[in-house]
Amino acid sequence: MKIIGVGIGPGMLSAEAAENIGQAEVIYGSPRAIELAAEHINCKVEQIKDYSRIHELPGNAVVLSTGDPNLSGLGKYAVIDDIVIPGISSVQVACARLHIDQTEIVIITAHGRNPTRAIGKLRSVISLGLTVFLLPAYDFGVDQVAALLLDMKIDVPIAILEQLGYPDERVEVGTVEKPPAVKSQLYCIMAGSAVEFF
Repeated sequence: MKIIGVGIGPGMLSAEAAENIGQAEVIYGSPRAIELAAEHINCKVEQIKDYSRIHELPGNAVVLSTGDPNLSGLGKYAVIDDIVIPGISSVQVACARLHIDQTEIVIITAHGRNPTRAIGKLRSVISLGLTVFLLPAYDFGVDQVAALLLDMKIDVPIAILEQLGYPDERVEVGTVEKPPAVKSQLYCIMAGSAVEFF
């Protein structure tokens, strides 16, 4: 099986990803992943309903993962014989938009998980003065991050980056007292000293 990252928005497929998608015999993915790769697909396409069961798919399957498979994506399901082809991730684009070196951040995800672990990590990392890139959960987003930092008496800029790679992409920077407003479900958060106000 191949697990291929299709990037986070239109036009963000790598040449390697596009070539492998074009040569696939059968492709599986979410509606969004399929849409991002559509112009390169030349075979049967199936939507995935249960990602934890992708190893029940045929051995020749190509599975599309939005963003990069190894950033809170389907790469976690890869086994030794699978091929994982990276994609352009939200962390790469977020760092580019905010002019932050990727080596200056710590990545945390609450996406699709109980946010308790992410909250603990955020507390630890931000206490050290580091900048955090966070993939939020429905019940742990920018307002909760701002409230947590305010409670910790840590005053750093907070950025939300929405619809990265799409025509309606939006980046807004706020404070812990006045966090940026979220207008989309497709967003990520950057908080810490490396974030600057534009």
